[in-house]
Amino acid sequence: MRAGTLNIWGPYRDAPNKYRLKISENGETRSICFRTYEEAELAKARLRDDIASQQVYTIGEAISQFCAHLAETRGIKAESVAWTAAQLEWLPENASLASINQEKAEKLYKELTVTPNPRTGKLLATATHHGRLGLARRLYEFAIKQDMCRNNPFASVTPIGRKRVGKPQLRIDEARRFEQIAIELAQAGDAAALGALLMLHLGLRQGEVAARIARDVDDEGRVLWVPSGKTKNARRRLKVPEVLRPLLLRQVEITPPGALLFYKGEKVPPTNYFWSQVRRLCHLADVPAVCPHSLRGLHATLALEGGATADAVARALGHGSFSMTARHYASESSVDNAKATKVSSLLGGHEPIEAPKASGPDPDQILGLLKSLPAQQLAELLSKVSRTAE
Repeated sequence: MRAGTLNIWGPYRDAPNKYRLKISENGETRSICFRTYEEAELAKARLRDDIASQQVYTIGEAISQFCAHLAETRGIKAESVAWTAAQLEWLPENASLASINQEKAEKLYKELTVTPNPRTGKLLATATHHGRLGLARRLYEFAIKQDMCRNNPFASVTPIGRKRVGKPQLRIDEARRFEQIAIELAQAGDAAALGALLMLHLGLRQGEVAARIARDVDDEGRVLWVPSGKTKNARRRLKVPEVLRPLLLRQVEITPPGALLFYKGEKVPPTNYFWSQVRRLCHLADVPAVCPHSLRGLHATLALEGGATADAVARALGHGSFSMTARHYASESSVDNAKATKVSSLLGGHEPIEAPKASGPDPDQILGLLKSLPAQQLAELLSKVSRTAE
């Protein structure tokens, strides 16, 4: 803590056996009372020692250490580490951690929500600035554990707006039209269309599609390897649907060894490449424009609706747990349906119980009842039955 950010005045004698220290820290003032003058002076000396002994850490230094910690403990790739650092650029890099109190934290967050994205010119989506606020909280939590600061000023900042859960998804009929157009284009040699089909059928991230080379296609097109990805759980071996197998084998045949399968450039395409390609396919299929993540989400939704277990879907998407899948990809109804299916299976998967069939009247009982009736009453009943039959 830099000297000057904390000032101490006193002790002041407010009453017998009441001595007060006045403390101003980062613009906030508070008082501490003691029973004796000596106790107050001792506390004042200790606080001054703290000021002299504590080291100053800037927000930029904390971000660097935080990102290094994520890379080391979670196996996150360099690209994801750089993305994390970029999500925290709205914080003042050269300011000390201790200089941000709750009031300043709220002001910084509000400014973030009303500042247009320099790339798109639009305001950040609610989910985006919610995520950045959450990341700022995690940064300070990390800093506190590392004894870099004492308080988390973002802990009590309330997120603004209500975020939408998951990405908009195509309906089943729309997805069929999208798939049909993509297959037709892939048959004509459109590599990007084949990449979009892998997102839909296998739930691949756009970055995972972009980085695939011929060596990743195995067992005569039956298996696609994803050796690395966004997280340590991204490494997986996926079964290729038969409908895509001939298309994938053909793409391998026409692609030079070591070259990217779904992009003609030498380097992995920019992140907006498959966004534009998926939207192109949506336009050709005459369906609402969605993004690559929506295809990945639709894969999760349809897999759950089709009876796949939650853990299997999470593994196929490269997630460490199903909670991430449910929060960002699968629709709420598919998650609920999957839970209901799981409960049913745990209870034994019994055959549907049929309702008992209604049995008809017993003829012998009817005959005995008729014989017990008086002659006049029996004649009246037979007359009514005769008129009803007519």
